Amino acid sequence: MQNNIPKITTKETEYLRNQYPSLSYLEAGNIAEWLQERQDQLFEKAKEAESEADFARVFGLLAGGIGLVCYAVNPLALVGGIVGGAGWAWFLIENYTRTKEIAPLPFVRGNFIDALSRMGDFDARQEYQANHLADTVKFLERSEAEEYAFLHAQFENISQYLSQVDPGKRFYAYRWMFGWFGKLKGRQIPTYEAMIDHLQHVTVDSRVNHEEVRAIAQTQTQLPPTVDIRQFAAPAIDIRQLPQAPTEIQQPITNTTSPSFKRATLPSLSLDQRANAVIDGLIQGGFKVDEMLSGQVVAICGTQRGGKGTLAGILSILSKALDSSLDVQYFTAGVDVYPFACNLTSALSFPGRDSDAADKSVADELLQFLKTLDGSEPYSHKNLLLVIDEAMRLLSLLEEGDRTWAIQYLLSRFAKCGGTLIIVLHGSNLTSVVGKATAGLADTFKTSVSFIGCVAKSVKASGLRKINVASGAYFKANPNNFGEPIAGGELGAIPSWLKTEKHPLNGQPDPARTLLKYFPELVQQHQAAPNSVISQLENSFSLIAPVEDIEPDETVKDEDLEQIVLIVASATSVPIAFNSIRNSRKWGDSKPSVRNLRKALSMLVETGRLHGNEKDGYRINA
Repeated sequence: MQNNIPKITTKETEYLRNQYPSLSYLEAGNIAEWLQERQDQLFEKAKEAESEADFARVFGLLAGGIGLVCYAVNPLALVGGIVGGAGWAWFLIENYTRTKEIAPLPFVRGNFIDALSRMGDFDARQEYQANHLADTVKFLERSEAEEYAFLHAQFENISQYLSQVDPGKRFYAYRWMFGWFGKLKGRQIPTYEAMIDHLQHVTVDSRVNHEEVRAIAQTQTQLPPTVDIRQFAAPAIDIRQLPQAPTEIQQPITNTTSPSFKRATLPSLSLDQRANAVIDGLIQGGFKVDEMLSGQVVAICGTQRGGKGTLAGILSILSKALDSSLDVQYFTAGVDVYPFACNLTSALSFPGRDSDAADKSVADELLQFLKTLDGSEPYSHKNLLLVIDEAMRLLSLLEEGDRTWAIQYLLSRFAKCGGTLIIVLHGSNLTSVVGKATAGLADTFKTSVSFIGCVAKSVKASGLRKINVASGAYFKANPNNFGEPIAGGELGAIPSWLKTEKHPLNGQPDPARTLLKYFPELVQQHQAAPNSVISQLENSFSLIAPVEDIEPDETVKDEDLEQIVLIVASATSVPIAFNSIRNSRKWGDSKPSVRNLRKALSMLVETGRLHGNEKDGYRINA
């Protein structure tokens, strides 16, 4: 009876499924491997098409040249030359339709004049190399080029989506998402809920080879277990067993006092060994810190004074201790910061300005940093830990267009840079964070972000007054309601031995500062810039001499002019403020004085390379 069932495919579509890697692996659950194989296949086809295009130009020019030279010897040579020239011209037309470039010479992309200009232009060569892979993909057929872009831009989301689709429907779901990717002009893919709702009306594909799927699944269950890399790690060290000073009494980890930390009495433990010891102690104490950095994007959310910044500080300190080469970029509003080693951008970086103006400058710096990440090569920042505390405050200070762009980048594209993001969100749900301007991103965000929730508790201050302090307990939060834990999502509470130090302002237990007692190498006091007193006086009294009269006179350097142009050119959407230019990380240790910076900006404005002023910001002239 089964042999009498007609095929749904036609003779025109029979071959299409054979162009993909074996679909049985996809339906059996090897989703990431199948997607990577398809992406590699498309890229190899692009390289093959480019090679064929190069040889077509070689033979076309060769045949045309021989025909023009040898036509007097043999009249057929002229015919061959005409055919070769026609083939060469046909290739130019076909190549232009795909790449929008006229490339007459083999092995040279674009025209010969552009190639010559790149030889003497370093920036042009750098841009050419950066776009080399993308230009290779252009040699694919249009639909295949779009599919490669689909896989390259949405690989993680596709893998997560398909892992939750029933076997037998995965290839259909893949093609359905790819179709919508094209309809939406490559900006995004449908939400997970939309896909599930659609698949409810789709039956299992009758063309699935169930025997192959079962065989692949059975083979995977028979594979030997993977090697546990933890067996090669250094011996575990129990933080509770670290020796103490002879005059002190050893106390268990459950006690209210922490193990005393004195460098002279500790064994010769390296920074990462101490970090592993502390992590083991936290886990044994019921605080599941190992589950909190389970993804590339971690959102710490909840109510005011719930301990969100504290957890961000703890995770940052432990991450830095485990890998001392980690690049920790920390952005936060205000001046209440933890004294640990990181590249901090806060209101302390902009002394002499009121809180709103200083926070606005921090927001501008954050925006420029995100644009730098967005313009970098994929996965080129694997050593980056980006922490954004007070994120809602900073984002609210940006212009509407910049705020929308920043949210879209953080929620949908940051992971492609290869780094890890810890973002602190104030709000009760994603709608309050994402907003109407980025509708459609919230559902995508839910599937790719680890949400950690926390709540505050009320404690007695004095008399009848009470204040809100962090409860110290954390949980995996429901993306639809940050104050509600998911089933089985309790992450435990910070143990009491990590609460011995007090916050210098509110006098409450401070786990982050306590943690730094175990890592004195990571202590870094963040102070306001040295010219804070001068700036305050300059803003308060009009009779005080301006800053440029106090600083020594220097010569404006040509390299400083070029560096300013580069800094301002990176601000593509908003005029860049004077303080943002002054404090840009691109200067390193060679930034000019305030006086010379103002001189240089005036010179650039006078010569027409920049326009604007110190009050309204500067922008580069096109």
